Amino acid sequence: MPLPLRTERLVIRPYREADATPLHEVFGSPEVMKWTPSAPSKDVAETAQRLARTMAFTARQPPGLGLWALELKDSADFLGQVGLFPVEGKGPDVEVAYELAPRVWGHGYATEAARALVDYGFDEMNLRRIVALILPDNARSRNVASKCGMTLEGPGRFYNLDLIVYARERTVG
Repeated sequence: MPLPLRTERLVIRPYREADATPLHEVFGSPEVMKWTPSAPSKDVAETAQRLARTMAFTARQPPGLGLWALELKDSADFLGQVGLFPVEGKGPDVEVAYELAPRVWGHGYATEAARALVDYGFDEMNLRRIVALILPDNARSRNVASKCGMTLEGPGRFYNLDLIVYARERTVG
């Protein structure tokens, strides 16, 4: 992916080691992490270790796939993490992900970033299908997936969790 990717209000960019402190607002939040397969980080040092693993994961992915930092375009305020990556690290489906700090929930940032990633996945990477894997009770995330043109397919088991699968196929025109 030619990062940074810019939208009207946002920048999706590669991670930097210095992102551990602002990322801890996401990875250290029980409110955020209850919707992921991971427990909250107990401190910034643990978040830094997770960030190093995330950066290594992204480095192993084919070009255009991975997890990246999300920030506001005008202020460079760190908002969270977004990405496109193979489901469970192996595919074949590609998952769009978005984890934002609770203080910025409700502003449409997750939807704006996810739409940009889905469009990029279809238009630039020629992906056939993109999914969002969501815990059933996560109404906010389900709403984001719907606003990205994804439709509910039903239940699925991924990451050792019972999840709801939303998906969108590339339209050929």
